[in-house]
Amino acid sequence: MKINGLRVGLVTVLVLLCVNGTLARPLLEGNRVLWHPLTISFSGPVASEMDQSPNPFLDYRMQVQLTAPSGKTVQVPGYFDGDGKGGATGSVWRVKFSPDEAGKWRYTISFRQGPNVSISLVANEGKALAFDGEKGTFTVKPRNPEADGFYKWGLLEYAGGHYLKFRDGSYWIRGGVDSPENFLAYAGFDDTPPKHAYAVHTAAWREGDPDWNDGKGKAIIGALNDLAERKVNSLYFLTMNIGGDGKDVWPWAGTPNPKGAPENDNLHFDLSKLRQWEMVFSHAQRKGIFLHVVLNEAEAPNKQELDNGELGIERKLYYRELIARFGHHLAMGWNLCEEYNIGFDFGPDRIRAFADYIQAVDPYQHPISVHTAHDPLKELAFTFGDPRFSMTSIQLNRRRIDTLVEDFRKATAEAGRPVPISMDEFVLDVGQEQGWKPFDRPVLHRKQRIWPTYFSGGQIEFILEKLLWVESFKTENLVELWRSLGIARTFMEEHLPFWEMEPADSLVDGASTITVGTGKNRSFQLGAQLFHKPGEVYAIYFPATTETGTLNLTQDTGTFQGRWFNPRTGKFQGNNETVSAGKNVKLGNAPAEPEEDWVYLLKRM
Repeated sequence: MKINGLRVGLVTVLVLLCVNGTLARPLLEGNRVLWHPLTISFSGPVASEMDQSPNPFLDYRMQVQLTAPSGKTVQVPGYFDGDGKGGATGSVWRVKFSPDEAGKWRYTISFRQGPNVSISLVANEGKALAFDGEKGTFTVKPRNPEADGFYKWGLLEYAGGHYLKFRDGSYWIRGGVDSPENFLAYAGFDDTPPKHAYAVHTAAWREGDPDWNDGKGKAIIGALNDLAERKVNSLYFLTMNIGGDGKDVWPWAGTPNPKGAPENDNLHFDLSKLRQWEMVFSHAQRKGIFLHVVLNEAEAPNKQELDNGELGIERKLYYRELIARFGHHLAMGWNLCEEYNIGFDFGPDRIRAFADYIQAVDPYQHPISVHTAHDPLKELAFTFGDPRFSMTSIQLNRRRIDTLVEDFRKATAEAGRPVPISMDEFVLDVGQEQGWKPFDRPVLHRKQRIWPTYFSGGQIEFILEKLLWVESFKTENLVELWRSLGIARTFMEEHLPFWEMEPADSLVDGASTITVGTGKNRSFQLGAQLFHKPGEVYAIYFPATTETGTLNLTQDTGTFQGRWFNPRTGKFQGNNETVSAGKNVKLGNAPAEPEEDWVYLLKRM
């Protein structure tokens, strides 16, 4: 069935009585199956997105208390939605959520009015009106293991270790893309500077995919399809870059000064644009793509656009509106700022305050991270052991990636809260003077970045050569890069209990190395990368196999099966080998091409 150009699943109606375009009673929409998004819509005060007094975004607060079958309660923020179809004026007020238990749910609606009431965390702030106190029930069916994308596995959340885990599914490992950071500067969105057309991806749109305005959504939806087909599973993007590099993405209505200005109206939101964003985000979830939401950019005018850089009315409303509209998505994270510590330095205290407010509003407790410039281990140390932060976002430029991953794993674990280690911005050293400049070199990325990161216990997102000007995710170099990334991630998921494994490169001795540059005529020798769970599995990445050296199995016992895996083809090659533990084992030769990279996998028989 299609509603307003968006194909949805089964639509169930609690009560649908419409009079002159307004809802006479609450309306429940969505597929009432565990983890699928549901929406409750109410008819409330008629308003317009540009109203000043009262401001429908700031001076009303809709909140729903959901009571699960187990008795657990959760508070979910709601939002003003105009006419409910993207129109700026109307009386539709909504709350959107993803139920995490099967069975009978109850809800109670709070609807308050008062100055700045929407950003208040005080339950009885303002006065009650309209549908305040409205109650209802609905029943959610058990999980559908055949559902699309993340809907089969549920909420992706912090699980106490170095990898996030789906509530009803497996552990997750990132293999994503950082560019263009202004992904949402798409010509098909309403009231958006048309920086991106993604025209080459239009052909990847499929019948049944979302669209709007007779084809305006097809190219960006096709881009997601192409990324998902190539097993890219995470997308980094800014939701506001006023005063930043692109100056072309924002959620607000009107025409703000894109360079940043105190006069900009950051208190009224563009309902049609946000509706289109939601179609894109929902499709990403169906295609298995994590939403890496970056809330601020490095440049000082961007950081100071909201409340002159503080946690005030504008910033709180910005956070609350994004959480209310998009927080129901199952696999997503809030990145507080790109390069938080340069230009206008937010500093640790502001970053903690931002995280506190998001955690207070977000009912799903999506992982929060913050991105940094300079020495990442030093600049992110204040987050180690802090329950506000459930993931890292590391910029390293040309630094050595494998040892940095291992240093972060050790530091966060020693602080009492091991978190996923995500390398979100790095570049290759190909002799360029500008140390920040990226290049799409898939072979070098495979040998120097992908496998060393994964086998050091980290995760990865790629910043691309064209930066803000990426229009195609399927250039020749990128197709090969995604292919290598997909092979590596699939290997991790299908052959390793990676969430239980640790790096231990020192167990391999005498193996070949390759030279890897780190800028300014400096380099190091990258050798074998070993990732293991003692007693069960050893996985070794060799950047070259002219010499494979020996593996120290003196602390282990029993018999293992050894196999060679080709990271260029994604297939095992050669004969299986039987390896006895309790000694130093000579690993022998790869099946072919000793100058190339190989993986050796040992599993207990």
